[in-house]
Amino acid sequence: MKGKTTSTYKGSQDREGIYDFFVAEDSYERPLIVFVHGYMGYKDWGAWNLMAEAIQSVGFSIAKLNLTHNGTTIEQPTVFADLEAFGNGGYLKELQDVKLFLDHVEQTHSFREFILVGHSRGGGIALLSGNDERVKQVHCLAPICSIASRFPQGEELENWKTTGVYYRKNGRTGQEMPHYYCQYEDFLKYAEQLDIERACRTMNKPVFVYHGTADTSVLPEEGEQIAEWSAGMFFSIKNTGHTFDTSEPWSAAEMPGKMNEVVQLMIANF
Repeated sequence: MKGKTTSTYKGSQDREGIYDFFVAEDSYERPLIVFVHGYMGYKDWGAWNLMAEAIQSVGFSIAKLNLTHNGTTIEQPTVFADLEAFGNGGYLKELQDVKLFLDHVEQTHSFREFILVGHSRGGGIALLSGNDERVKQVHCLAPICSIASRFPQGEELENWKTTGVYYRKNGRTGQEMPHYYCQYEDFLKYAEQLDIERACRTMNKPVFVYHGTADTSVLPEEGEQIAEWSAGMFFSIKNTGHTFDTSEPWSAAEMPGKMNEVVQLMIANF
């Protein structure tokens, strides 16, 4: 087993993002696993590094990327130090990031096929990216099934349009995270491209969904809906929530049992 390297790629709007590359011995004949983090997340959140090491240990290489507008920077990859970038981000830029990252890996490494793994909102982005012919499977951990439903509605939407910004508090850091109205304008302009149901029904490749029965952030019904639309496989993970018992920071040497259960299921399905 080889080690871990860290490098950068150019994503949406030519903005740089950072990524980790865990290369396993003799793995170039297998697809590269590409992990996409979720909302207010990043590649090193919680136990994602332990997940990557477990996947690497069984002979698959894996890359974990920071999306370019997630609020972190190259210099501070685990700190929301650039709220302006976060505010100008959104689903379309995340989808562009994944496409550009796959292009980058294809050009700079020897991988030509990919398996996408995404958590929460990242699961939705992985599904939207699934029609890329280079993607062979999609694995979703507690995925969202709709983007439209994530936006403010009614009077809140009108206020957003009028003021140009709304804020959501990051419960862990206490930061008020801005969301500029351009995010919604991008969604309206590219609604078909950002339609998760449409992506599921048209990708025609294996989809695997893993969802905790006690998830209150993204209800298990959303994962079940994705499995139905994609004719995929749904795995119900008993008595665990949205992050499968992980938290940030994660200082233990091993993954929690529920996260390990998910990782072992994924490895068996790769």
